[in-house]
Amino acid sequence: MKVLITGDRGFVGSATKGNFESVIGYDIMDGYDIRDANQLHNVISAKQPDRILHLAAIARFADADKDPKLAFETNVLGTKVVVDACKRHHIPLVYASTGSVYMPIVRPPPITEDFECRGNSVYGCTKYMGELHVKAHSPHIILRYAHLYGQEKRMHGLIGGFLDRIDRGLKPILYGGKQSNDFTYIKDVATANYLAVTAPWDKWNQAYNIGTGEELRADQAAKAICEFAGYKGEIDQREGRTVDPEHFVYDVKKAEIMLGFKAKYTFAKGLEDMFPKDGDKR
Repeated sequence: MKVLITGDRGFVGSATKGNFESVIGYDIMDGYDIRDANQLHNVISAKQPDRILHLAAIARFADADKDPKLAFETNVLGTKVVVDACKRHHIPLVYASTGSVYMPIVRPPPITEDFECRGNSVYGCTKYMGELHVKAHSPHIILRYAHLYGQEKRMHGLIGGFLDRIDRGLKPILYGGKQSNDFTYIKDVATANYLAVTAPWDKWNQAYNIGTGEELRADQAAKAICEFAGYKGEIDQREGRTVDPEHFVYDVKKAEIMLGFKAKYTFAKGLEDMFPKDGDKR
């Protein structure tokens, strides 16, 4: 199977593409822009992919807040370009979305796929609008990732932000602390992407929560990160952000039953994989 992956050089794309025998990379770092319909059409016509995995996005809250216009053009209009190309070339599409589309959460978790979606941030809103375009194309699969972490997610997110500041000799910053999240390791996400792309046809035209089903408080996660990183200094604890829900954890039964996906990495196992001991193989 030949798969075109938009954003293949990003955090998720880099971890995912090794699962496939044949990958067509389509990343802005290589001059490929999902907003350019003619360029995408020409690449598809030349390469003839069997599936498209759409990962490319403005994927950080801060970047989306800083430039909402670019976030809209990329996450919404760019996704429409990808959807239109899939329609034109009759290609099944897997779209990487986010748990941020469920914000603000109006029912007690665990969050199922039938929770209301809208988003309470520029990032979450634009990703949900992207979903609306994707749902207009059949066949499609939408994957709503929980909070992702991994060694290559640098400088942002709780884990990446902590590690970046520790590496630079600065106090890590914790916003809030009592809020919880479903922390999902990048290798599990890569597996979910593969399972979605290769899923039989009766599993398509669905949205799936991709997470662990484990709820962990931010202050607990912060303590574990510091321990694994060997950091013994202080944590700069600040007021919580308004975009962070009090409780966030997924119900993952649908992905398990329909896609055969079940996270292998608990938070502790994920950190162990990120911080291997001397002599261990990752």
